[in-house]
Amino acid sequence: MFPLFLVVILCVVGHCTGSERYYNALHFGTSINDYVLFNPDMSAFQESLSVCAWIKRIYGSSYPTVLNYYPGSSSYLEILITANGYYTRVIGDSGLDNYRSRFTTPTGRWFHLCMTWAKSTTTSKLYLDGVLVGTDTTSSRSLYTGGQLWLGRTSSSYSSSSNFVFGGEVFNLNMFSEVLSDTEIKKAAQEGLCSRSLQDLESRVLKWEYILSRSKSGFVVETETGCGAFLDMQQNLTSLLNETTIRLEKELEVVSETLNDTEHSLNSTQKELQKTEDLLETCSETLADTKSTLSAARKFENVSRWDVLLTEPYFNQVFTEELYEQLTSSWTILEKYVGVNMTEKIVDHFRLHHAGLECDAFDQLSPAMLKQFLGVELTQGIIDHFLDHLSETACNRTTES
Repeated sequence: MFPLFLVVILCVVGHCTGSERYYNALHFGTSINDYVLFNPDMSAFQESLSVCAWIKRIYGSSYPTVLNYYPGSSSYLEILITANGYYTRVIGDSGLDNYRSRFTTPTGRWFHLCMTWAKSTTTSKLYLDGVLVGTDTTSSRSLYTGGQLWLGRTSSSYSSSSNFVFGGEVFNLNMFSEVLSDTEIKKAAQEGLCSRSLQDLESRVLKWEYILSRSKSGFVVETETGCGAFLDMQQNLTSLLNETTIRLEKELEVVSETLNDTEHSLNSTQKELQKTEDLLETCSETLADTKSTLSAARKFENVSRWDVLLTEPYFNQVFTEELYEQLTSSWTILEKYVGVNMTEKIVDHFRLHHAGLECDAFDQLSPAMLKQFLGVELTQGIIDHFLDHLSETACNRTTES
């Protein structure tokens, strides 16, 4: 049960108004004249009912009567609930009285009580603090209607003895037109004095807020339970939690969008990085080729006319008459190219068609040979060279010339 930490403040009838009153308990004096009496419409409860309330014992009478429904002389104790369990009756049946020993709640402390009954099962049950403590078999008749409901004492038609004075406090007493389940009753008890788990049930026909509005006799006052402040705080915390949840969800949505944008940007950056890496690789290959070409070119930076002797036909070879003739014939051919720009095409021509001695090296002039000279300025020397290729006695003519 929810521990009360607020000082109890008495609230005289009419002083507390509006929704604040719903959270008040009723405090009953110790006189037989301190009670609440009204005539409710009980037709909704003829076939089944549940009565639940929070009760605090204060006064030590023999039969502290919390509630007595009196429909007339046919059944003085149609419904009777006492704070010490001495009487717990429905449709006049006394079977639940046998469980009065289960009422062990100390004086001055709130406890939760529920009693249920159904005509269809002829069964009544008693619950204390959410626990089923007793079951009884009742008669199969319906509940009588048209009676008086007394709070704080028994009907004056039954007894006006002070032994039936309640002298305690009751809160959130409601009557339901159905048999509440074990689970519903247990939850209401476990949630404590300020529980509202049963408040929205459609079967809650006789309501506590209605009872609070009934006229009161003698010393019966409303007293604060602290539930109003507690529930307001709970509602404020719930609202704050909802607002915080909504705000966090929006912030999470923004963070998610930012994360998606960042991920998209990262993917784009990775693609650009891959392109850059590919370009870098291409540049590296080009650089390697350039270095290789440069290295090869540097070999010819200081080439002299004598470096031809370092080539394969001459280097580490005996310099024979034949080799001498080969060299001199090459110089003879080159005489005709004085004044000509020595291009790669002309060098290729010498490699292809003048590899050996001069007379052996003169191939017949052909279109393929002429194609090698495309773009080369045709000097008289080059034309004479072509004529040598047309003559079988080119060597002789060249030597004679």
